[in-house]
Amino acid sequence: MRLKTTLPAALVAATLLLSAPEAGRAAIPVFDPLNYAQNVLTQANTLRTTLNQARQIAYQLQELALQVQSLRSIPKGVWGQIRSDLDALRQITATSQTVSYADTNLSRDFEAAYSGFSTTTDYAQAYQRWAQNALGGLEASLEDAGLQDRQLQSEDVVLSQLQAMSDGATGHLQALQVANMLAVQQIGQLQKLRQLQMAQIQALADYLAAQQQTQSSQYAALKSWLDDATRQDYKF
Repeated sequence: MRLKTTLPAALVAATLLLSAPEAGRAAIPVFDPLNYAQNVLTQANTLRTTLNQARQIAYQLQELALQVQSLRSIPKGVWGQIRSDLDALRQITATSQTVSYADTNLSRDFEAAYSGFSTTTDYAQAYQRWAQNALGGLEASLEDAGLQDRQLQSEDVVLSQLQAMSDGATGHLQALQVANMLAVQQIGQLQKLRQLQMAQIQALADYLAAQQQTQSSQYAALKSWLDDATRQDYKF
């Protein structure tokens, strides 16, 4: 009886001893190098994709900033005082002691000043008037040139401002605006040049008209004397 009882107990003990190493080995973690390498590559690819997306977003933001900068405009332009300068130059001509191209009744006033081939009862007074017209035109032309010389100072200030704005332009639109301002200044300079040429034409016209009127009056007086001399009833 004692032998039969001892045998099952020994079998149970042996079974426990044989199963103990299997339980201990199952508790130790297993390292898989292939799986680990694959996970590392996957994470690296994900990081690379994220960096590329971040770089693209940075480029897009930079392009938007450049577009905004290109659309930035100059709040107030520099145009100078071309109109007031031209008005001042025209005023010199209008108030000169001569028949002016700015005269609203130019044809009537010119005919009154220079009657052409005709005699006059007071030649000295008429000659004085013609000389004043010629000298007035020359004086107006000189005053015009002098005023334009003084206006060059204000024009230099405007050009300096435009040069500074051109150097500080931060976008395409600002550069175009400065170019437009320079174009307006150039047109103003051409208008002043035309005005000066008109003043010179007036001075030359007044001088030539006075010379021609003097000759015409002299010939008219000579013809009148000859006509009187050839009359049958004329007696020396």
